[in-house]
Amino acid sequence: MTQHALLPQQTFYLRIEKGINEYYAEIEQLTNTAWYIVYTALWNAEQLSFKEKQIAANAIREFLQQSNNHRKAFNEFVQRVLMARQYINCHPGTYALIPSRWFDPSNKKGFVGTAKWFQSLEEMRESILDYKEPLKVFSAAIVETIDAFSPMLFHEWRNYFIAKRSQGLLNLYLSVIANVKMI
Repeated sequence: MTQHALLPQQTFYLRIEKGINEYYAEIEQLTNTAWYIVYTALWNAEQLSFKEKQIAANAIREFLQQSNNHRKAFNEFVQRVLMARQYINCHPGTYALIPSRWFDPSNKKGFVGTAKWFQSLEEMRESILDYKEPLKVFSAAIVETIDAFSPMLFHEWRNYFIAKRSQGLLNLYLSVIANVKMI
């Protein structure tokens, strides 16, 4: 018997890894999409300066890059923005400060403060299946709609939010898509 026959059967797996250029392109795409979402959710009626937009984009990009899984971080970011929007809508007189203040790491009432809300949301999801599912899939709805630019997919997501009785998220979905296509 040859020595080769005594070796255990080995299985080789090929793995395709993205290069650095693809990584940065995806980060930029997610950053831009996240900006459209946060702008539409919190400042849609405001004319923000280029500087404020850059500060927001840098904060978003940094948040995404700090994670080992930037798609998961993107989904978390969007859910935190949506919770901030819900809070503002349910508490008259509250509002989001300009991006430079809202994303300021020392501002506990800005983006930083939404971390504990997200943690509570995730804990509830461990106990209750599909808890606040529309919040969780909102980011996928936006990304898929933008990427596919398909009327059929657009209507599927529109109908999803209607079926889930998520009027606020439906309105935001429609507004984000309109802003992406118009700005």
